[in-house]
Amino acid sequence: MTDLLQIGRSGVMSAQKQLQVTSNNIANVGTEGYTRQVVEQRTRESIFVAGHFQGSGSYVSDVTRVYNSYAMRELHLSASQLSEAKTAYVKADELNQVFSVSGDAIPSSMDNAFNAINNWADIPADLGARDNVMVALEQLAGSFDTIAEGLVSQLRQTNEQIITTVDRVNAISSELAEINKELMEVGSHDLQLLDYQNKLITELSDYVQVNVIEQERGVKSIMMGGSAMLVSGPNQLELGTTDGDPVRHELRYTIDTGSQKVTLEGRSVGGQLQALADYRDKTLLPAERELGKMALGVADAMNTAQANGFDLNGNVGKPIYADINSAGMSIGRSAASSKNAGGTEVSVFIDDTSKLTGGKYTMKYDGANYQLTDEYGQATTLTVDPADPNRLVSDEGFSLMLDTSKPPASQAGDTWAIMPTANAAKGLDMVIEDPAGLAAAGYTLVSNTPGSEVSLVSVDRTNVNFPQGEVALNITPGDPLAAPPTTNAYTMTDPDGNVLDAGTWTGNTINTLGVELRLDEVPASSDFTMNLDFAVGENGNAVSMGAIPTAKLMDEGNSTLIDVFQGIITEVGSQAAASEVQMDSAQAVFSQAQDRVESDSGVNLDEEAAKLLRHQQAYQASARVMTVAQDTFDTLFNSLR
Repeated sequence: MTDLLQIGRSGVMSAQKQLQVTSNNIANVGTEGYTRQVVEQRTRESIFVAGHFQGSGSYVSDVTRVYNSYAMRELHLSASQLSEAKTAYVKADELNQVFSVSGDAIPSSMDNAFNAINNWADIPADLGARDNVMVALEQLAGSFDTIAEGLVSQLRQTNEQIITTVDRVNAISSELAEINKELMEVGSHDLQLLDYQNKLITELSDYVQVNVIEQERGVKSIMMGGSAMLVSGPNQLELGTTDGDPVRHELRYTIDTGSQKVTLEGRSVGGQLQALADYRDKTLLPAERELGKMALGVADAMNTAQANGFDLNGNVGKPIYADINSAGMSIGRSAASSKNAGGTEVSVFIDDTSKLTGGKYTMKYDGANYQLTDEYGQATTLTVDPADPNRLVSDEGFSLMLDTSKPPASQAGDTWAIMPTANAAKGLDMVIEDPAGLAAAGYTLVSNTPGSEVSLVSVDRTNVNFPQGEVALNITPGDPLAAPPTTNAYTMTDPDGNVLDAGTWTGNTINTLGVELRLDEVPASSDFTMNLDFAVGENGNAVSMGAIPTAKLMDEGNSTLIDVFQGIITEVGSQAAASEVQMDSAQAVFSQAQDRVESDSGVNLDEEAAKLLRHQQAYQASARVMTVAQDTFDTLFNSLR
């Protein structure tokens, strides 16, 4: 009877444990991160009695989680991909909103400005019309500044988001390291601790791509993106950020191993952190540089047009906007790496806005030559200016001036980031203040020799010999290397060939008869036709200025100024649309992985309810066995009285 009672008791205890675990599953059906538990019930060792083995009941050997490590690995990977895609879409959509809402200001301001210019062309001497042009041009500069501020805000916000996310990654990593310490002491028997561990890993996979390395006693080491360890057993390796090098606002990720801090430059970290860095470097900053390219195009076109005419006082038109190579427009065009052994600094000068790409370049010195590559790794031609060995001319519209005044000289391996159009939209400032300074009247200064260029700097109409009507200018550059050296010479003649003035020039300017000319390109004996007559009501230059919006001034004659802006909007919009498609695709993959985990580890109420009834019946039946054993024992005992 003792054996029967023991069997019944073991059945009651096993059924009680089954009921307890099943009830716990039901109670946690809505608990996030809970993994379904199951009881491992086994038969007790058989007893050899009277030549036979007979059973001795059952016992609970363990309570375990239904955990599929492969399915969970797929869930973590898909969660990381979904988080990366979601973040990319959200950020791209934010930028799209900046251009969609605030971006209308630029086309609208340009329309207003050139409508005002065209109205002014009808009444070039009217001060009211000139005031309207000044106001409209100021509003155009303001619209660029507004969008530039929005992009700066986006950049600041993105970097702050990166820092905040890194802090959360470190907090999770610290908790996981502490959990590993506990598990090393208690083993994998604390199922609640294991669930919390997995919940933290799942959250971590939102921020970075995680690779879980399972070890003994439930300990899990975590590798980030396959490139750096975040948690190694009970030890946490801290993720951090550091200033970009050479561009400071391009924050980079670091891992502090305790003995050294390693920069994860060029390594994929996955998740939100990857999306934030990619958005900043591949979407936001390129859009800012494209906007800067447009701003440079506007400033150059307006200043060039202004210089091609006479203002209301008959003087050569002065710049409307800040010069494209002024200090304000040149901020942030280049940055030297902190690792450079040499002290050479680089300045970027815009030579031809029509050739600008809006790209970012890397210049390296190999010990003998400077090499320039774009952001796609394609080499860009750099030519040393024969007249100045410190000037390197690119075939993409800019040149680089090397300042070697700070020793030592450039060393092999020195690098610089070159961004010719960066921050230009922020630097587009009006510099003209007097409406009378707008140049409506035109003049003629035409080269009759291919490749020759001369610019009119100023005129002094009070000079008694100031040339009237059409005159000819002949310029002959001298050869300083000749023996004896020849002299730079010029001659100005009237239409009949009579010499009005002749002389020599030094530097790059000619001053003759109240006319100052800048020699831009005079490769050989060059002839120019010039007519500097002026009338207050003349509007030829104002008419030419009004045609700027339709002129294909950008992208080597393939785009107008507005085309550049529309290209920015199109690119940002297409990236937002592509990110949305990737997000939807990642969501589908994540849902499949989640369903698989749920099917293995989730709590099914119908299944648990059925188990509850079965274990209840087993409990009742085992209790009945004990009752039968007790009744039988009592009967035998009473029979012996």
